[in-house]
Amino acid sequence: MSEGNEKNSGAEQKSNSQSSDDNETAPQTASNPQKRFRRRPSRALRYFVIGTIAIVAGIFAGREVMSRMTHVYEYDARVTTDHITVGSRVDGLLIQLNVESGDRVDAGTLLAQVDDQVQTFELEALRASLAGVKAERTEYAARTDMVTRQTDSRFQTRTTEVQAQQARRSALAAELRLANQELERFQSLFNRRVISRARLDRAEAEVSRLESELRRADADIASSRGEAAEAEADKGELTVIQSELAILDHKEAELLAKIARQEALIAQRAIRAPIPGIIDRVFVENGEFVGPGRRVLMLHNPENVWVEANIKETQVRRLNIGQSVHITVDAFPDDNFIGRVEKIGTAATSRFALLPTPNPSGNFTKVTQRIPVKIAFTERPKPLSPGMMVEVEIDVRDQK
Repeated sequence: MSEGNEKNSGAEQKSNSQSSDDNETAPQTASNPQKRFRRRPSRALRYFVIGTIAIVAGIFAGREVMSRMTHVYEYDARVTTDHITVGSRVDGLLIQLNVESGDRVDAGTLLAQVDDQVQTFELEALRASLAGVKAERTEYAARTDMVTRQTDSRFQTRTTEVQAQQARRSALAAELRLANQELERFQSLFNRRVISRARLDRAEAEVSRLESELRRADADIASSRGEAAEAEADKGELTVIQSELAILDHKEAELLAKIARQEALIAQRAIRAPIPGIIDRVFVENGEFVGPGRRVLMLHNPENVWVEANIKETQVRRLNIGQSVHITVDAFPDDNFIGRVEKIGTAATSRFALLPTPNPSGNFTKVTQRIPVKIAFTERPKPLSPGMMVEVEIDVRDQK
């Protein structure tokens, strides 16, 4: 009996405790009706946010799909330029280095100087030899002028004497004819006993005198002509002088060629900038010994930069020369860079790999190849450095 009573009393206590808990919960629920009212709007807000996100995601997805249909994207593109490596063409000690990395230079600026002391001395010796040849030329020119004047003067003098002696001979010949006529007349008069013998002798003596003077005149003419011929022959010395001048011409031409070559060798020891640009890197130090072909420095023209994008071969068919390109530069994300397609490569980049990938085993994995595309800038608000990473968006709707 006692055990049954204890069980009944425990059951009653348990039921009483449950009833008391229900009584406590009921008043709390009744006292907070707003708590159940708040749960319903939170669920609606959750649905609204999810719906809004879905709509926005759909809009962005649609825009992305449309953009993929109208544009070709490439995120692995770089700014590129023509890097020019300037080297030494001769060997020698680098005695002067005028630039360092980052310097701007103009075309023709002296970048470095290789020692040219020996070559300068050789050039001075050649110039001295050329000056000696020119002095000899001046001497021969003076001799030519002197010989020409002397021979011309002598020839002219002898020619004048010949002309004068010929005139004198003509006069003597006329006098001799007249004297012969007088002699014939006196002979006739003497035969008729009109004049004396003395008069006839004087006439004969006059004829003899005139004949003697005429012969002397002929001899003088012959002598003057001989001297004129001798003066003319002296002009042969001019031929010798001319031949010597010709030898000097060849010698002078040879020296001029050697001087030009030496000047070229000296000019090669002055390393100058071939283009206006920026020094990218200097590979030597002042005082080093450089040899032919040794790299001295590297530079590029900052105005001649472009973007090289490696486009998938499956997208190249959509590209055409002249299409507009929007370029996003990682270094300047807030600036607007615009370009255009300038050149589409004719070979995949894999053809120029230093380590080709042959397939001797026969196992084959098809990999999409890349075609290099050159994009020129049309709007470049800021200067760019080669190697900068960029992203390109090529508008393929522009079918130029």
